[in-house]
Amino acid sequence: MKFLKYFFVALLSIVVTLIAVNQYVPVLIDVPKKDRLLVDFNFGKEITNKELIPVERKAKNIILLIGDGMGSNQIVAYKIAKEGPNAITAFDMFPVSGLVKTHAYNTVVTDSASSATAYSSGTKTINRYVGVDHEKNPVTNITELLHKKAYVNSIIATSEITHATPAAFAVHTESRYNTDAIAEQIFYSNNYFVLGGGSDFFKPKEDGGLREDGKDYLSKIKTDAILLETKNDLVNHRFKKGKKIFGLFNKEELIREAHEPSLKEMLDFALVNSNSMLEQGCKGFFIMAEGSQIDWESFMSEKAAIVLSALGFVGHHLLAMSLYFDITIALLACAGIFVGGVIWSVLYVRYRSILPCYISHILADAAIFIIGYNVLF
Repeated sequence: MKFLKYFFVALLSIVVTLIAVNQYVPVLIDVPKKDRLLVDFNFGKEITNKELIPVERKAKNIILLIGDGMGSNQIVAYKIAKEGPNAITAFDMFPVSGLVKTHAYNTVVTDSASSATAYSSGTKTINRYVGVDHEKNPVTNITELLHKKAYVNSIIATSEITHATPAAFAVHTESRYNTDAIAEQIFYSNNYFVLGGGSDFFKPKEDGGLREDGKDYLSKIKTDAILLETKNDLVNHRFKKGKKIFGLFNKEELIREAHEPSLKEMLDFALVNSNSMLEQGCKGFFIMAEGSQIDWESFMSEKAAIVLSALGFVGHHLLAMSLYFDITIALLACAGIFVGGVIWSVLYVRYRSILPCYISHILADAAIFIIGYNVLF
């Protein structure tokens, strides 16, 4: 009972102390202005379109490569990991480079749905909207335009193919989370090659899938189109014009398993077979290929760092306590220490200063020593 009293009071003292420090630490340290300055943005201003430079020769085919959530920071990180900051990448070899404004219709921070809708249709919209404008009106996307000009279209992703970016090149819906409607519209879309993950979004729940409406589009794909489910299916497929091809290589997103094709292999497949369709009368091809999980890894890196920091914080405590207590008791005590480590890591991420963590640690240690003294003596 004494130990439980020690454990819960110590944990409570840590939590209360950190809440107090989190509230009053701006008095002690200089918080970056971006954390406390509110700026009123004027989204009502009309966009001024730049005058396009006339070209003497237009491209016959279009390949659009999208790195989801990839900006200059990710490119620099790749360079450093590869050879150093002066490493040369494929981006550096392009004859033309530029920047685009990615904000949504009514907010500076965009998401994949609104930004991909801007890419596919030229229309700014609201976050979560796919293929519709800010008033939820459908907007024509590039694959629909090109289909009328006898182009063959492909959408490729390393996420589930129903994810926001590939969906914006096939779908019109007011929410990126309407996956039943998104999968259905992709099935009926003008995209001839559909390659990625997400087979469960085409299969009803009663059959082990994720569809709420009970419709079985996976069976329809097998009947009305061609379904490829593995890397071997993709590599060994002998293409003949006539039926659309769906490559659905995992239940949800691709996770780099041996049976899955890489993004390069899916792109190669679409390129080879799109070219073969040009020989059969198509005027050109359009391919959108997305590296879908770049920002997923960015989101996870900070969370992983917090958890790893907390585990590191626990390590030496566990070693010391296991010398004096039963291992079960030591592990229970370290659970509270782990919570403290997570909270302190979050405080550091928020304020980019060790000071709030240092102050709260002193207060928590003082409370623990006082309680420990009463428990032991």
